[in-house]
Amino acid sequence: MKTIDVFLEEKVKKLITSFSYCFKVCISIFSADVQKNLTPGFYPLCNFCKLIREKLHYDHRCIQMDHEMCLRSTDSLAPLVYPCYAGLVDVAFPIKLNEEVVGYAMIGQFRTRNTIPPAILQDWKKDGFDPAILENAFTEQPFFDKTSLEDMINLFSMLCDYIVSKGYIRTRQLDITAEILHWIEGHISAPILFREVSNHLGYSQSTILNALNKKLHMSFKHLCILKKIERFETIVTTNPLISIEEAALKVGYRDVSYFSRLYKKVRSISPSAFIKSAGRDENPFP
Repeated sequence: MKTIDVFLEEKVKKLITSFSYCFKVCISIFSADVQKNLTPGFYPLCNFCKLIREKLHYDHRCIQMDHEMCLRSTDSLAPLVYPCYAGLVDVAFPIKLNEEVVGYAMIGQFRTRNTIPPAILQDWKKDGFDPAILENAFTEQPFFDKTSLEDMINLFSMLCDYIVSKGYIRTRQLDITAEILHWIEGHISAPILFREVSNHLGYSQSTILNALNKKLHMSFKHLCILKKIERFETIVTTNPLISIEEAALKVGYRDVSYFSRLYKKVRSISPSAFIKSAGRDENPFP
């Protein structure tokens, strides 16, 4: 499987950011399997989308629809323009390298109409929210008539062609597990939230779980615990002056009693027993 390594070239980031800023639209680039967002944080969700996703719990539906439309755009003769559930409009573009689809680009969060779909507004009112809040957020989004929409799509298509022709997009073999491990290792001293890892790496939670189960045969939670324990063991064996409490804190555990129980559950011995087996005292400075 291939994906676009868009971060290899700073020019790509600048071009996409500039286009987003000029047209006030959100641009996302996805891998060929549409499971990884390669541009997280380039342009945040608009207020309207945040309200729809968080208050009406449309997040899963929105993501599913974006993925489906990206894949549909592969067989489309032109960029695929479609309305989302909430009434905003998105455009999906397949990105090809040597006639092979290596990813998808999406432009979104703009309007081609002036009113929110009645069903959405009804759901909003049913949950007791002020309709004026949602309506104001909707009208804040940029509006494109037919001509301006066609012009924007043509410009972005030319931009994609330019990026590809200049060799700014490259492909590499995708290893989700390696990316997850790298992220965990880099955040070992803090509590690791599954949602944060998913958002940061741009993978859905189900994709991460499937990858870990297939390659490592373990859950995300167990992997985090195991990596923290391994780092703890490295710390206490390479630093003879550190206490169990200090070493546990360095891997994100403030409650040393809880950490000790967790360690014993995984290793079948206590942290102090491990330290003694490693040839050093449990705590030289209690």
